[in-house]
Amino acid sequence: MPAYSCAWRNQETDYCILIKMRRAIAPLILLLFVLAGCETEKDQVDEPLDPSLHLSDGFCLLSNSRVVLNHYDIDYYDYSAHLIYLKSPINFEEEFKVPGTASVYADSTRIYDLSLVSAVASYIQEGPLIMVPQVLYPDYTVNIEHFWFPEQVAKEGNNPCEDPRIVEALKKYGQFRHGLQCEILSFWYNEVDGVILELELWNEDPVNYYYWDPAKLGMERYHYVTNGLWLRDENDQSYTHHIQSLSWAGADPDRMSLLESDSSVILTISYEHFDELPPGTYDAYFGFPAPHYNVARENLDLEDGRIWLGDLQLYGEVVVQ
Repeated sequence: MPAYSCAWRNQETDYCILIKMRRAIAPLILLLFVLAGCETEKDQVDEPLDPSLHLSDGFCLLSNSRVVLNHYDIDYYDYSAHLIYLKSPINFEEEFKVPGTASVYADSTRIYDLSLVSAVASYIQEGPLIMVPQVLYPDYTVNIEHFWFPEQVAKEGNNPCEDPRIVEALKKYGQFRHGLQCEILSFWYNEVDGVILELELWNEDPVNYYYWDPAKLGMERYHYVTNGLWLRDENDQSYTHHIQSLSWAGADPDRMSLLESDSSVILTISYEHFDELPPGTYDAYFGFPAPHYNVARENLDLEDGRIWLGDLQLYGEVVVQ
């Protein structure tokens, strides 16, 4: 799949728009653009580890000088959302007793450090983190989140969670999955019609996934579960859609569509009431949502596929001429 795509629309009533989008996995709470990136520690640990830590090969997570997750605990790792599915649920309040720091290891090599952040904290730590306790995902998962400047996220090679050594450690025990992946194919805007956004969603895994389909949900329900599309100009002025979101009851399979293994689909989202966009360059963000906390483990698997739980964040640059 392409790392970016460009699209032009040449009608007299349209602005001419060039879009270059890169996919990055980084949750955003509304316009959380005030956070900074973090430095990545990729060097092997200098001092020998205490044997009592029981550090194993494969994927390991250490917190407070002890192993809290290793490959024995993991069912699989969804790489697109950095969501770890566990063989058995764990109690986060017991495993991660207090906020602090943790480290991710791959085959006994420390790859990066992350923060354990209180879910009620007034300040959100920059860089990779795990919320303590975890409230937005079920207890059979562990979600590694990221909070950075969108400009930093859009740069290739700066996400420590995507270190190839982690991928190899996961593959060693058959625990690596791509998850669903998404790119913005095209973006059109004019004052009359608003914004038309085309997404390509694809599945490289050997299993089928159910995803929330905006066509089946309708725009009002779809934007109850996502921040949708946001643009920011060079003066930090933000622009977005104007949709009255509707609350609804969670993971309804009737509002989902199935994306089969090794296939892709094009999704079109229309914003008839988008802020007027003067000519210029904009940072763009779109959140592609999925069910989180309200899916019990026994309800994950449907007749011909599994409900995908991740959350994808797309960043890029839009030029309106």
